[in-house]
Amino acid sequence: MMRRWLEGWRLCRGLEPVIEYDDAYAAVLRLPGRDRELFARTDDPAAVDRLARGLAADTWLTVTTQHGDQVARRLADAGARPFEEQKTLMSIDLREHPRATAEVETAGPLEYVKVVVDGVVAAGGMVAVVGSDAVMHDIHTDPAFRRRGLGSVVMGTLAARAVDRGARTGLLMATTDGFHLYRKLGWSAEATMVTASGAPDPRPVSGDLGAVLARG
Repeated sequence: MMRRWLEGWRLCRGLEPVIEYDDAYAAVLRLPGRDRELFARTDDPAAVDRLARGLAADTWLTVTTQHGDQVARRLADAGARPFEEQKTLMSIDLREHPRATAEVETAGPLEYVKVVVDGVVAAGGMVAVVGSDAVMHDIHTDPAFRRRGLGSVVMGTLAARAVDRGARTGLLMATTDGFHLYRKLGWSAEATMVTASGAPDPRPVSGDLGAVLARG
């Protein structure tokens, strides 16, 4: 499920296809302090330790797990710097998602939705449709328009568009703030996503993946 989410996520962000290694998928972002991000293929302790020890300072590592606090401690013990917020991988059967209508724009596999109030874009979001999956991304509401249910309108419109395009399963990575909205709409928590960044002075690692990380 994480790999399916990752494909939609990278399309939403306009990234190149991820690079596949034995222990992780690597996405190249080229952002300050976040040149690339690794997504562990397992939360096996040995694999997590190996990846965490090899993190460069500008590389992030995300581990999807059912044991968020334990993984965060293991990342810290291995020299990485876990972020305080742990996000949640969520899913839903889109045919059961509440529907709504707002302005929509299509660009290839992507659908963009925005809610306009008095000429101002009050809320918006996007979805990448990949086969039968629909990956929601960047769901946001302007602070001046919060507590009006506009996030639900955005989600309902994205879900309707995704179903029209043949998607059946919705996937997303929820922040702490967004989690409660998605639960109200029927989304289910599947796993915790723990993210850490590399230490300022990363330790050397061996193997092909280690060589890639060392180059930053």
